[in-house]
Amino acid sequence: MPQFQWLLFDFDNTLVDFTNTSKHALWQSFRDFDTTCTEDIHEVYKTVNHQVWTAFEKGEMSAEKLRIERFELLFQAIGLTPSEPQVFSKRFLDNLVQLSEAYEGVPALLEQLGKQYHLGVITNGLKEVQRPRLDLLKLRDHFKSIVVSDEIGVAKPHTAFFEHVYQNLPHPVAKEEILVIGDNLHSDIKGGNDYGCPTCWVSHERDNKTDILPNFTITKVQELVGVLEG
Repeated sequence: MPQFQWLLFDFDNTLVDFTNTSKHALWQSFRDFDTTCTEDIHEVYKTVNHQVWTAFEKGEMSAEKLRIERFELLFQAIGLTPSEPQVFSKRFLDNLVQLSEAYEGVPALLEQLGKQYHLGVITNGLKEVQRPRLDLLKLRDHFKSIVVSDEIGVAKPHTAFFEHVYQNLPHPVAKEEILVIGDNLHSDIKGGNDYGCPTCWVSHERDNKTDILPNFTITKVQELVGVLEG
């Protein structure tokens, strides 16, 4: 077991319950424009949102276009336009911030880990969402490095993202001393593997049906302490 110096955490669905928050934010945004969201609409949203984020992660779509296109596609698919897509997008992002929730025990976990390791956040997210959520949840002070894909123009799993993170660590170490922790096998685990860092997959009890192999697998981030204690 290597002695890690840095722990680099994905944010959404690793430290915070983004799946639940995103659903609540969508419902609230429809209500804000005097319209009703449904489970069917939510399913369509998840499909188009996955499409645009995949395109973004491949470098095929800008973050600016992503903000608007997912709602253009959603409204086209459901035949309903509660508001102009750019206006709806702004309200949705505001709701994402206000409705955010950290997983139970995360603040205490970060407090504990921060006594022994340098902590960082590496996130594929939008700048007007990720940093305000860290502040709202009072998590920012735990981290010595925070990298948001929207701010640097490249996303996980691209090597350029991880190179930016690595080159800007305030306390440089060998790649083998950096553990990448995340819930997404492609963006987090493959990205970390390809860059030469050990990885820990937060599975949320899902099966790994890919050929992407993390060094460690845990069902929830609170189990990370057991991995680090070996």
